[in-house]
Amino acid sequence: MKKIYFIIAVLAIIASSCQKEADSKVVDYMITGLADPYSIVYLDDNGNSVAETITPNGLSDKWIKSFSMDEGSPIYLYIKFTEDISSNMSFNMGVLINGKYYKQAKHFDKESSATGTLIFEVKRSGIVPFE
Repeated sequence: MKKIYFIIAVLAIIASSCQKEADSKVVDYMITGLADPYSIVYLDDNGNSVAETITPNGLSDKWIKSFSMDEGSPIYLYIKFTEDISSNMSFNMGVLINGKYYKQAKHFDKESSATGTLIFEVKRSGIVPFE
């Protein structure tokens, strides 16, 4: 019985020494190509949900938020807008990890008109990848 406890203790020590600490990465939430005001919700570096209304200065305006986040942290970016982007080639919504696209949208995911006004929505989510 003592041999079993010894083997379990040795395996536990080996397993704990093999675990790697999570690395930190730069996460950028980015939206470009909208001229009309829009609403966003995103998760910040503490995992808190943050809602904002953005009023861009024209199509060339870029909204961006940057955070340092650990691998395995949840990411989430949601946008709701009324501007029809079906012929807008400059619309881009993305989540970048260390400067490279992780999630991206060039078009809306969902369209609804429950209130009589067309509302477009895009949502991207995931976790900061382990590498």
